[in-house]
Order: sequence, then structure tokens, then C-alpha cells
Amino acid sequence: MKFISAIFPVVALLVGNQLGFAQGFVNLDFEDATIAPTPVGGATYPADPAQCFPGWTIGNAYGSYLAVSYNDLSLGSPAISLMGPDFPNFAGYAPLEGSYSVLLQYFGLAAGPPTLSQTGLVPNDAQSISLLVPPGENSVYPAYMVVTLNGINIPLVPIADGRVAGNVSAFAGSVSQLTLSTVNVNPNSSVWLYFDDIQFSSSSVPEPSQLALTALGAVLLGFRRRRNLMR
Repeated sequence: MKFISAIFPVVALLVGNQLGFAQGFVNLDFEDATIAPTPVGGATYPADPAQCFPGWTIGNAYGSYLAVSYNDLSLGSPAISLMGPDFPNFAGYAPLEGSYSVLLQYFGLAAGPPTLSQTGLVPNDAQSISLLVPPGENSVYPAYMVVTLNGINIPLVPIADGRVAGNVSAFAGSVSQLTLSTVNVNPNSSVWLYFDDIQFSSSSVPEPSQLALTALGAVLLGFRRRRNLMR
């Protein structure tokens, strides 16, 4: 019994040390890129993943070929591109925030969708995770974006400020692998997802019913104001 009693403090100390030294997630806003000088036009293909996505591991669902580029678009291969300020704005991929944003490109091929992942410590008070997506598209992204922690899917919903969010309370305080990807579409479809600024938050994700009531309240408020103006 004395031996068992002596073991418990040692185990607790080891577990405490492991959690204490666990590193939090890094480069969640993708601003840590160290881009080498690029040719005229600013595009680099293939690009060095370590320069474009420090702290992240890139791949795809089946471990097959994956294109990595800076300020370049794929012509058909599954690809991950880091998009920067010198990419032509007319193409629609100006950075969403800061200097860099990420574009996942998937064409429904057998190679599988691209993945971007890293392992880190989920904050102890984390209730949700959110991502910034293109203006006006946060209601569309939940159907096409896949966010997982330790392989478990985190359902997403649109929230304010052009973001999508999911509930991660079950993972708070744990070391987990975060993976971002797209849905596995059919061979005749393609999915391109553009996002930035991943955040863990102590705020919970609104339930779908709450979102619906909020939207209804906004509509009713707008209708009431319109009636007052017409009087």
C-alpha cells in the first residue's frame, strides 16, 4: 500500500510536467512565413512548405502528391497555397487579414483532399475554435470545410465578423492534433477554401436555434425601422 501511495505523486508529477511543457499551437494567423525572393509576378511553384507554413504539416488524405505554392493557383492537382500581398487582387485572393492567407484547392481527384495540420495544447478555457473566411461566405463554408481534433470532426456554424466556428470544449486542456481540410467531393466537383486567423476562444458557439432567433430578430428590427420611416 505504501508503494502504491508513493507511485501516485510521481505519476502526477510526470503528467503535470508533460502538460506544463506542452506547446500551444503556433502560427495560427499564418504570419510567420519566411518567403524567399520570388520572380516577377510574385509566384513560386513549387514552394518550400517550411517557409510558407512554419509549425504546420501539409499532406492529403491518401499521402499522395500534393502541390505547394506561394501566390500561385493549381491547374488540377490537390494543392495548398500561401497567398500574399503581391498576388494580383483582381484574382480574388488578397489576404483576408495581415500579409498572408491560406488557399486549399481540391478537384475531387482520387489523390484526396489537401490537409494542413499541427499538434498543440488546446487552451484550458477553450470553448470554441473559429476561422476567418471570405466576406459573405461564412454561411457556405460549414458545408465544405473540415476541421478535426484528434480525427474527430468539429461541426462548424457561421458566426459574426465573417467567421465560422465549432465547439471544442471537450478538448480543452488536452494535447491534440488540429487538421484543416475540405470535404471529399465527387470527381466532377471541386472545392477551393480560403481562410485565415484561426482562434481558440473561451466563448461558446451559439446553438443553431440561437442563430435562427438572432437572424429573425434582425429581420424584425429592420422591418420595424422601415415601417417607422414610412410613417
